[in-house]
Amino acid sequence: MILEEAKQELQANGRISTLGMPEDIWLELRGLGIGASEAAAAIGISEHRTPYEIAERKLGLSRDDDEANYRRQLKMAMGHVMEPVTASRFAEATGLTVQNYNAMVAHRDHSWMLANIDRRVVGVTEGQAAWLEGIFGQPVNGPGVIELKNVEFGQAWGKPDNVHATAGLCTSGEVPEDYFVQVQHQLAVMGYEWAFLVVTIAGWETRWYPILRDDALIEDIIELEGELWAGIQRGELPDIDVEHPKAIELLQRLYPGTDGSVVTLDELTHWKRVEEDAKAEIKELETTAKTARARILKAMGNAAVGAFADGTCYRRKKVERKGYEVSPSSYIDCRVAKLNKAEREQLEANDQGEAA
Repeated sequence: MILEEAKQELQANGRISTLGMPEDIWLELRGLGIGASEAAAAIGISEHRTPYEIAERKLGLSRDDDEANYRRQLKMAMGHVMEPVTASRFAEATGLTVQNYNAMVAHRDHSWMLANIDRRVVGVTEGQAAWLEGIFGQPVNGPGVIELKNVEFGQAWGKPDNVHATAGLCTSGEVPEDYFVQVQHQLAVMGYEWAFLVVTIAGWETRWYPILRDDALIEDIIELEGELWAGIQRGELPDIDVEHPKAIELLQRLYPGTDGSVVTLDELTHWKRVEEDAKAEIKELETTAKTARARILKAMGNAAVGAFADGTCYRRKKVERKGYEVSPSSYIDCRVAKLNKAEREQLEANDQGEAA
């Protein structure tokens, strides 16, 4: 397939099949707009990427290092491997018909807004419709988006309602914000009302989260993405958000060396003082924390557990450190934790002994 023909088909029809499409063509088509996986970064809420980096990539100015590219490719490759597994587990547990959707779609009113959904639910029966209504809290119509994820850790994800009874259904609504925005972008492009965000965690646990279309949020997404895209069309990079968690990393990448020049920063004297004050405060707080820890360790002595009335404790244990480039050694690790049942029982026995 010739690239120009593919572009014309997508722009003319608002949709193009990706079945058998070469990856280089697919990547070029992604450059015609903002995709769902870029949505959170494009509107400035992603912790992992910035609007500046999205614009860089669209303008062909991206300067990712080899390691970053390698890690990205590994994650994408493993994501592709896990997609059918995750989709199959969801379909088997729910009984819903899950269909591949091999197409790139453009929003009917905003052609720069693109989506490649992983799967969709089709052919919902009357009984399934009632089940879905119970989950979503209202009747849902038409197909639904299925967005599949493969992640290492589950801390940012809400717990299953009852893993034994519902095999991974999670109605808490607690999902990473990046992915929630991604799904809303997909619902906007597809014109659908509902979705399931399905995730496999650590390679063995699959959970799914029902998500309804949020038109108010979608309006904001379209506005913010539209502003970024308009700048990209003009060949402009957005300002770097210095409050973004990745700001320093991004600036270090943009300015990796020096040109020997000297610049005057008198107008930034305030921020110099802010940094100095913040560092001094951090140092003071670290000293306070160390002093508090020392008082607790002194009181514990050789004890394994130091208990508090609120049910928390400090737990000490010996950690053996293997020798690689340094000599083998051991140290005592002491961490705040919750008292376990055996420790609570031991405390009760101690109290009874003292009372006697």
